[in-house]
Amino acid sequence: MKTTRTLFLLFTVIAIGFNAYAQEDKRPLMGNSYGIINIDEYVKLLPENHSGIIKDIRLIDREHAGVRIFRLYDEVPMHYHSKSDAYLYILNGKAEFYVADKGPVVAGKGDLLFWGNGTAHGNGKILEGPLDVLVFDAIARDPSDVIWVDPSTQKKFLGN
Repeated sequence: MKTTRTLFLLFTVIAIGFNAYAQEDKRPLMGNSYGIINIDEYVKLLPENHSGIIKDIRLIDREHAGVRIFRLYDEVPMHYHSKSDAYLYILNGKAEFYVADKGPVVAGKGDLLFWGNGTAHGNGKILEGPLDVLVFDAIARDPSDVIWVDPSTQKKFLGN
């Protein structure tokens, strides 16, 4: 099972086509059709503490797909994205997740979560931290495409 998940992740990365390798504190160069990115190097850039719920680093941002990593610092209220599907691979940590009307479901290191556009999702308690996630958005999700199911639950999401 673990081999299947690893192969799926590897083939997804290859299919999307990573951009050129980036040096520390820089995003990968855009526009290349191939490349290599050391995900662990970017995880090291995520701060231990943050004023928002999430710290997000965009690695690839193309019209048809995007790849990013993020660290969650708190619960994320239910929300959805109108234009993109999401595939979340848990790199580190463990948390409760809610998808559609299901949950809580506990997912941790090595687990892959996914849902289609328009599917409400969020996370509950972080059970083990830090919670680091590698995300594949297809199509690439615009940062403003977060629609809160209950707008009163919106928190200071990105800490801006």
